Amino acid sequence: MKVIELFLEKPRVFVLTILFILISGFFALNSVPRQENPELAQRWANVQVVYPGASPERIETQILEPLEAKLREVYEIRRLVSSASDGFSITLIELKDDVDPSLIEDTWSEVQDKIDQARADLPSEIKTELIRSSGPPATLLYAVKWLGDGSPPKILMTRVANDLRLELAYGGGTDKALLFGGSEEEVLIEIDNAKISSMGLSFQEISKRIKSMDNKRPIGVFNDENKEILIKSKDNLRTIHEIEDLPIQIFSGSDIIRLGDIADIRKTPRIPSEEIVYVDGYPAILIQVNAAFKQRIDVYAKKLEEIAKAYDSDLPSELSIIKLYDESFYLTEKFDNLSWSIFLATNTVILLSYFLLGLRSALIVGITIPLTVCIVLFGCRLLGLPLHQTSMTGIIIALGLLIDNAIIMVEDYKYRRRVGHSPKNSALISFKNLWIPLAAATATTALAFLPVATGKGPSVEFVGGMAITVILSVCGSLFLALFVTPVFLNYMEKLSIFKNKELATEGYSNTNLAIVYRKFLLWNFDKPKRGILIALILPIIGFILFSFLKQDFFPELDRNMFRVSVELPPNSSIEVTESETMKLRESIYRNAKFDIRSDVWFIGRKLPRILYNVIGGDSPLGNNNVADAFFISEDYSSMIENLPDLAKLIVEQNPNLRIIIDKFDSGPPVFSAVEYRILGDDPEILKILGQKLELIISDAPDIFLTRADLSQVSTKFELDFNNSNMLLSGLNLQILLDEISIATQGVKVGTMLDGNKEIPIRVRGLKYQDFNDSIQYISVPGDNSLNYSSSFGELNLTSKPTSLGRFEGSKVNTVQGWIWPDKYASETENHIKDAIDLFQKSLPPGYTLNLSGEAESRSESQAQLFSSAAIFFVLIVIALISALNSFREASIILSVAILCTGLAFFGLFVGNANFGFIGLVGAVGLIGLSINDAIVVLSHIKEANENNDLNKESLTDVVMRSTRHIITTSVTTVGGFLPLLLSSIFFKPLAWAMTVGVIGATIIALLYIPSLYIIKEKII
Repeated sequence: MKVIELFLEKPRVFVLTILFILISGFFALNSVPRQENPELAQRWANVQVVYPGASPERIETQILEPLEAKLREVYEIRRLVSSASDGFSITLIELKDDVDPSLIEDTWSEVQDKIDQARADLPSEIKTELIRSSGPPATLLYAVKWLGDGSPPKILMTRVANDLRLELAYGGGTDKALLFGGSEEEVLIEIDNAKISSMGLSFQEISKRIKSMDNKRPIGVFNDENKEILIKSKDNLRTIHEIEDLPIQIFSGSDIIRLGDIADIRKTPRIPSEEIVYVDGYPAILIQVNAAFKQRIDVYAKKLEEIAKAYDSDLPSELSIIKLYDESFYLTEKFDNLSWSIFLATNTVILLSYFLLGLRSALIVGITIPLTVCIVLFGCRLLGLPLHQTSMTGIIIALGLLIDNAIIMVEDYKYRRRVGHSPKNSALISFKNLWIPLAAATATTALAFLPVATGKGPSVEFVGGMAITVILSVCGSLFLALFVTPVFLNYMEKLSIFKNKELATEGYSNTNLAIVYRKFLLWNFDKPKRGILIALILPIIGFILFSFLKQDFFPELDRNMFRVSVELPPNSSIEVTESETMKLRESIYRNAKFDIRSDVWFIGRKLPRILYNVIGGDSPLGNNNVADAFFISEDYSSMIENLPDLAKLIVEQNPNLRIIIDKFDSGPPVFSAVEYRILGDDPEILKILGQKLELIISDAPDIFLTRADLSQVSTKFELDFNNSNMLLSGLNLQILLDEISIATQGVKVGTMLDGNKEIPIRVRGLKYQDFNDSIQYISVPGDNSLNYSSSFGELNLTSKPTSLGRFEGSKVNTVQGWIWPDKYASETENHIKDAIDLFQKSLPPGYTLNLSGEAESRSESQAQLFSSAAIFFVLIVIALISALNSFREASIILSVAILCTGLAFFGLFVGNANFGFIGLVGAVGLIGLSINDAIVVLSHIKEANENNDLNKESLTDVVMRSTRHIITTSVTTVGGFLPLLLSSIFFKPLAWAMTVGVIGATIIALLYIPSLYIIKEKII
């Protein structure tokens, strides 16, 4: 009360307060970080272990079991999922949702410590690495392309790309700068096994001799009283010629056999390549730049674009730097759309206020909205909350909510003036009578959104910014309604245009309509059950229609991009994968019924983190038979409409390939639409059970591809050595194994400095056309003759599972199913539910079935939202009881929350929107909004019944008085949501749930609340 009196008595203080709000908001707008998507806590990482030559069974026993046991000592780890393949393993680590973001880095440090401790129990020859899978996604993608004649010089292109990568990394504000498709340069020494065997030499002996001649090391230091001088040998491996000139053996005391006499030596890209990148059908080297969070991405992108252009201008004409992807383009587009939506919603709200309430109210609304937005921006600056799609959408959502308090205050002020109070007294009385109900209504709205703002987990974190800006908006609007609006009204009456008291009745009015509406209210209140039943119609219909709603996890991402994943048989080489994917690319362009602007293929690895929810492409290990691509179309709408037909056609034309063509979705990452895990001890039984489950899933409608991990087999050669022959020959088995290893994959023996880059030198045997010959005819010098590897054992061809999986310490067979782009996983799950139940009941003892995929992610996200809802529900109850001073009246208001859930379902059905996480958030927001209106109507009725002299006639008058601002707030709320209804894909379910729900909430406030009050107080 003292604040409003100060503002009324000292206009300069009031003006300075308004100026402070405006200036702080203006400066915050330019300083608050801007990014496309919110920052998610980095709760995922992979532990990659490389163990050359080890089988999946050996890796599981020697690596994964002790490693997982050590990692389980970290309390914050929620889940461990491991996969063992030939020569390496990947362990996915997921932290618990309740780990505070400020403690994430400390937790990962502890995880790294446990990995280091586990090394003592692991084989010495392994290499381990903790790869963080989260963080900022791609901000910029640049490609180095060859425009000259002939085949692209990949080594030169890689060096150019790496230099550019370093410049971009040091540009300021960069989190990571990564290179894809580059060639690992090496000096390859290919030795003829037959020649060296005839000389009595082996691969290992030659490798040791080359190593011994690589003298790049300090020898010592010369010291005396005046100086200190380093002593080192001169580098003798600087050119290919010097390597060819290395002496290997001496014959007849003077004849020297040099390395060039027995080997082919050349500088070359490492073959086979680990990964290959194609941009628009041509080989390229890709640079991915990830900007750090908490900055203006648009400013950052412009700065790096200048660096890239300057670098490109210095390159020869045969090389070109091309920008493929720029997040700031989508950020600017989305920011402009959201800004336009705010402008459109603001004007819609003001025009509706002018029509329904008159000029005075329209001006107040016109003042309230920018002031509230300034308060929100200032709050974002203080909280460190960036402007992104969810936080800005929160402002749009709040546009219809934030004016509720102002309109209620304006209408109450006009009522006080109409009954004869002075302007100052009208302001003070309105404040005195409304601050408790408005504060309670605002508190319930804020508390309804608090579970979204404070919940844990990726889904809640993604939309948390929206809830924060909504809470800031309604709290800011409460301050303005209580302390600024009545002061403005008071000062406005000093203007000549507002001195006419008839303006107290300004706004739309229709006498005939008012008479009909009054009769309708009297008819309802004559028998209150009528009003209750009318108010219950829409909520009940909503609950009935819920079973007909399509369910999804998160809406699709409104990005003009789609992805293509290709998997060939496990033993396919990267060259075969490259050939098949280029044919597939041509088929996609030929059959697409929409325009495609560009495409980028990653061959030999999965898609890197180009978007915030794309994970799994951290390493190319074991992905020779895999290719992932993203395509950028010219038009989003045309792409979404025609993508299902394209997917079906391409899959049908390529039955020998596993192909997935799909749009990008929003929300946390989901690897497959339908997914189950079978846990048990015996891999063979798990394999059989997986095959049965795969048949069940494949029988469901819309499933076009299934996969069971243990059903994926690869072909391998196994050498079965004869121990007796080994003993008779006197040959050490380890020597023979090392010979075979060097002959087939090679060994690093040193380095050569080429300019500013150190290139590894690798020794390898000459490749034979026949793979059997490469292994069976490797010879090792004996005492009197040559010993061939085939003399000591047999070479057998075997087929075994490509990988072995583990989930939470148990063996697992994961079975996945993929659906067409325009279908829903929930429908597939419902179709196979009975069959899955029967399958689960038939499992052998000790074997269990777990649900995974989209269904698991959906249930986890809902649990994340509701995990903190209970405490806030209790706070809402406390706030209502404190404001209303009645348990029964608080119960009446709380029953509105239940009814509004049905209204939200009805809104989703009307808007043909899916029920998912965003729709659920809309239902939560509607509860807060509807309670707001119900409290205001109830407070007006209670004020009129202070002396217990209220009858149905006077109660009808109170409801008539409340109707104007209740309808106005509802209509303006709908007007505020119009931009989201018309343009937003991500927030479409929320907008429909709240827009249609608000209409039903208006009926509840005007009929349900008074009817229950009549019954409670027994009014006649």
